[in-house]
Amino acid sequence: MRTRWPGTRAFLVTVVLFFWMAEALPLPMLSRRHMNRDMAREEVQRWVAIMSDLGIQTTEKQVVNQTIAISRRSLRFRRRLVAPFRRVERIFGTGQAWGLFTYPDPYPGRLVVEGTSGGNAWTVLYRDPDSDGGYLARTVRYRRIRGIWDDAGDRPKPGKLYNRWVTWLARRVFADHPDLQKVRVRLDRVTVRTPDQPPVTGPDQPRHVREREREGSP
Repeated sequence: MRTRWPGTRAFLVTVVLFFWMAEALPLPMLSRRHMNRDMAREEVQRWVAIMSDLGIQTTEKQVVNQTIAISRRSLRFRRRLVAPFRRVERIFGTGQAWGLFTYPDPYPGRLVVEGTSGGNAWTVLYRDPDSDGGYLARTVRYRRIRGIWDDAGDRPKPGKLYNRWVTWLARRVFADHPDLQKVRVRLDRVTVRTPDQPPVTGPDQPRHVREREREGSP
């Protein structure tokens, strides 16, 4: 039995790694909603131009439809492939629930937290990236917290979880700053350009602006 165990263990580890790799493979999980984002539109236009240079005439609508069709087929294939392993994953808690770096985001959101004691004067309490090591920086950059607001940066609508997170964060800020009457949270859209692209001029575009007022304030 001892002589067989190393080989058996290696086989089991290989099986687990295979299914993890299948689940983490960055397959295109795309829908119409994803294809309406600015980044997707730019990619579609770029591929239409590339195929035109190769002598393949197509339209943006055709590229979008074909991309969504490929995404659906690839996801169906993965579901069938990993189906035998899903029950084992649920028992031992060994699932892989996220893809490996599916795509870079050229429009990330820079988190900005501001506060005011009244009037039109707002003070910046946190602006990403902030390396001062303060409590606010440690709070918003904690990996389980960052996933809430960072995931909303390129979404047309951030969702209920983002709103609840803003309320939670505002309460912490109010507790630490008794003089503040309002807290404002936003995600400034930053445009990332490669060296061969022209630089972006003008200020960042604020998105998903949310304000919270201290309870009991006049």
